[in-house]
Formats: sequence, C-alpha cells, structure tokens
Amino acid sequence: MNKENKKVHTPLFTTFKRFDMPKWQGILIRVGAIAISIIISLIIAMIVCQGKPIDIAKFFFEGATIRPWKLFLDAAILLGFGMAILPAFKMRYWNMGANGQVLVGSLVSIIIMFYLKDFGMKSGFNNFLLLVFMFAGSLLASIIWAVIPAIFKTFFGTNETLFTLMMNYIASALVAYVNYVLAKGAKESPGVINMDTQTGWLHSPINEYFIPIVVIILVAVFIHIYMTKTKHGYEAIVLGDSINTARYVGMNTKKIMIRTLILSGAICGIIGFLFTSVINHSINTTTCGSLGFTAVLIAWLSNFNPLIMALVSFALAFLTLGTSKITASYQLGSNNLSSVIIGLIFFSILISEFFIRYKVKINIKRKEKEEPQKVEKVEPQEIETVKEEVK
Repeated sequence: MNKENKKVHTPLFTTFKRFDMPKWQGILIRVGAIAISIIISLIIAMIVCQGKPIDIAKFFFEGATIRPWKLFLDAAILLGFGMAILPAFKMRYWNMGANGQVLVGSLVSIIIMFYLKDFGMKSGFNNFLLLVFMFAGSLLASIIWAVIPAIFKTFFGTNETLFTLMMNYIASALVAYVNYVLAKGAKESPGVINMDTQTGWLHSPINEYFIPIVVIILVAVFIHIYMTKTKHGYEAIVLGDSINTARYVGMNTKKIMIRTLILSGAICGIIGFLFTSVINHSINTTTCGSLGFTAVLIAWLSNFNPLIMALVSFALAFLTLGTSKITASYQLGSNNLSSVIIGLIFFSILISEFFIRYKVKINIKRKEKEEPQKVEKVEPQEIETVKEEVK
C-alpha cells in the first residue's frame, strides 16, 4: 500500500499548555468548581441524612468551629506532612513514605519515653534531658527511614515510589510489634505512656495544641526560605527540572538527593516527636491515618506553594471536622459521608486545575472526497515519436 493511501487517525481531543489565562479567570473557575461541588455535596447529605439543608449546614459549621484550636491543629499537621514531602517532590523524587517516616520517629520517641520513665522522674532537668533524647531519637530514626530509599535510588536506580510505600508497611508492622511488647502481651497497645507521672510530656504554656501549631508554622517558613533563597534549594529544583542539566553544570546529584531526603526525614521526625510528647503520648498503626497521602494531593493542588498549601490544609481540616459533626448528629455510624464529600470537592478542584493549566481542542473529523486523477490525453503522433527515439 502506498504511503499516500494510509489513513491517519486523528485523536478526538488534543491538549495544549495554557500561558495566557488571566489570574481573575483562573480564580473564577476555581471558585465556581468549589461552589458546584458544595451544592452537590449538600444534595448528597440531604439524601443520606434525610434532613433539612439548614440543619445540615448548621451542624457542619458547628462541628468545624466549635473547637478552633483543634481545627488549627489538624490544619497544621496536614501542612507539616506537606512540608515534609515538598523538597523531595520539587526534586521529582516521589516520596510516598511520609507516614512511615513519622511512625518510626514517633515509635523511637515512645520507646525512650517508656524505658527512661524513672530517669525523667528524678528532677525537672532530667525530664528536660528525656525530652531531648526523645527528640534526637525521633529525628535520627525518621532520617534513616527516609534516606534508605534515597540511597537505593541514587546507587541502584530503584523506584522510590514503590520503595517508600513498602517502608510504610514495615513501619506499621514495627509499631504493632513494639506496642505488643510494651503491653507485655496483655493487650495490643500500652495506651497513653506515663499518664500518671507525665514524664516525657512537653507541656504547652497555653494548651496542648499551641506548641505543634507554632512549630509547624516555623517549619513551613523555613522550608519556604530554604527552597527559594538558598543554594541547596536551588540545586534541588534544578535536579528536578533536568538531571542531565544538573550533571552538566557540575552538581553532585547523588549528594543533593540524599541531602534533600535528610531534610524531609528531619521534618517527619519533628512531627513524630510532636505526636509523642504533645498530641497523643501514645502510638498505634493508625496514628498517621492517610495524612501522608493526603499531603501529596495538597502539594499538587497548591503547585508546591507553602502559603497556598496552608490555605488548602485549613480548608480540608474545616471540611473534615464539619462533615464528622454531620455524621455524629445523624448517627450514620461511619465517616464515609465525610470521605465522599471531601473526595468530591477535591475532584472538582482537580478538574478545574486541569482546565486552568491546559486547553482542550476537539478534533472534528471531516471526510474529504478523493478527487479523481486527471488522465492526460496522448496524441498518436507523440506515441510514434517516442517509439522512434527508443529504437
């Protein structure tokens, strides 16, 4: 078959990167998408709860605002997880192991708190030293847990996504085993550690939520400065844009990758220490829930901007607490309604972000009639002339 006769299949849709959309138009699209998703969510809640829209809205805002410190804490924890993965993601290193890294850090901190209980009880200074040991242990454990996949990535070319996910499961199994050991086999978990003496507890001047919120805000500010104002942050971004460019200009790509994961692990260690010393004073396999994976979505939606990540984290915490109150008020028995509503809103935001960043063109196929080829008429005299020339 001739090349001219081959059929060319044109795709139905073609996407193009947008560069000229005004900011106000992008904001309008986002607000519209969120508004539509909220209306749909309200309709779903009315059908499931069989309640009036006013009552559902009242329960929602009551649940989200009745404990403002809890709201800010949940938002801060989400932001902390986002800050932990942001440097690695800027480097195009897909760290999906924030859950495991926080769990391991918190686990080491719990072990130190449990076995050095008597040491911390001797004096206030001893208790301060105990907190220092807990912080150092949590930091070191989380860094090691984050760097192991980075070493295999840099030297052996392994897939960091699968590796870090695997490390999450190992961390969860370690938590389950250590809890069983600390409880001496009597139950699955020892519960709150040192409840009677409160050794190893970091007391806040205002309430138990104040220190984690302040610490994570400081971490977010540090990460923003690190990624935008320092040489190390610039090198991580260059490595993420093109590893060949980074090598061409003389950057040590292996060193940059491991150094960046040390930073990510350190942030996870800080969060793990906060879980142990301030927030829970205990640990189990569900301590982190799905925060590490939710943080990935928050980071992508925010285009890795720390300020926008803070706003998105706050909005998600607001939605979670509000929908949980609806679930409890109507005695639905599970928090699935909350997951559905949050998933719907996030899905609408993702769609809006797609249409803000890309333009979609619909290709309409048109069948063109093939024109018959014109056959030139040859005179008999020309034929004779050609024959004579051939002879």
